[in-house]
Amino acid sequence: MDFIPERLEFHLKKYYLNYYPYNLMLKWLSYGKANLLPNREFAFILKDDIHIRFLSFRTLDEFKEKILRTNPFKIDIGAVYNRPPLDRKKFADFYAVERELVFDIDLTDYDLIRNCCKEAKVCNKCWRWIIIAVKVLNLLLKSQFGFKHLLWVFSGRRGIHCWVADQKARSLNNKAREAVAKYLIIQGKENSAITKYRVHPMAEIAFRCILDSGEFENLIFEQGWFDTQEEWNKILNLCPDVEMREIMDKEFRRVNTPQDRWELITMRFDQEKRAKIKEENAATKLPNIPNELSINFLRFFVLEYAYPKLDEKVTVGINHLLKAPFTVHPKTGFIAVPLNIEDINNFNLNELPRVDKLEEIGSENSSSVIQNTTSLSKYIETFNSFIEDLKE
Repeated sequence: MDFIPERLEFHLKKYYLNYYPYNLMLKWLSYGKANLLPNREFAFILKDDIHIRFLSFRTLDEFKEKILRTNPFKIDIGAVYNRPPLDRKKFADFYAVERELVFDIDLTDYDLIRNCCKEAKVCNKCWRWIIIAVKVLNLLLKSQFGFKHLLWVFSGRRGIHCWVADQKARSLNNKAREAVAKYLIIQGKENSAITKYRVHPMAEIAFRCILDSGEFENLIFEQGWFDTQEEWNKILNLCPDVEMREIMDKEFRRVNTPQDRWELITMRFDQEKRAKIKEENAATKLPNIPNELSINFLRFFVLEYAYPKLDEKVTVGINHLLKAPFTVHPKTGFIAVPLNIEDINNFNLNELPRVDKLEEIGSENSSSVIQNTTSLSKYIETFNSFIEDLKE
């Protein structure tokens, strides 16, 4: 049964009373320091789209009382300021001093190549882009920047958010955040990380991660990129060498299945695969090695069609508001739950906790009992593990 948005207010009252992890939320945002929570901005969006910004709380009781009294349709988290946001008008100086480095990926940004769904609609087929994005960004943020504490949170509908909670990430100013974002965004740049003749090591790491994820092949076949000449031409045009385009087009027409077409491309352009084949059997005949102009064609294709599409403005602004974990999406009813990236391949949209489905557990139990006996339990556990790791 589909979620009924008109019933959201009713479901939220029970959710905030019985299920919402108040203690864990504030334990995370305090980072073991007494001075951080009172200076953290929260923003509530209430019924009828009423926005309340610059809320702040000194204690768990204050936080819980405010939520239970106002029943917010959405909770956003902002920056930590030099003073409590609630008292900002009392002082001449009021500015953001830290907040998590955040990333936002939305499937609508893939609509030009997403053939299974469009706009707000999402299915498990197109969710493969999110799985790839998580794997790539998790690898790059750790290997290129040395970050350790990454919280991945389902947005509640068609995307995912990443909160980088390392102290050095939280302390970055806007210029530094912009530098990180621009380093990671490889599409549409004048000084691109990948050109006809040059591949930045970061782009090579991402390329290999995408190919090795096991999800890219599934995207090719499920999205029908090799099924028609029209789709194939879009990919073929990524190759800068006209002669090689003609060769590949003839090969495309010669074989009938998308699987065979993908095999032809990888046999020619995937150097690791070619090396492995030769290692196993030196006599194996392979297509000629691509010339210098076309050698990066496979990289162009893989990165153009599967590299994470980041919303730069979300990352750059230190005071940018972002939906808090465990917020309920008002249209889907799904809860924005933290995800265990070790199990990201098994992610299933149909198994996510929905606010109207949690009520099957009686409200006479304590919230801690309920959290551990509903579909929220494993996500609470993931969140708690993330918080505990922050102590290291």
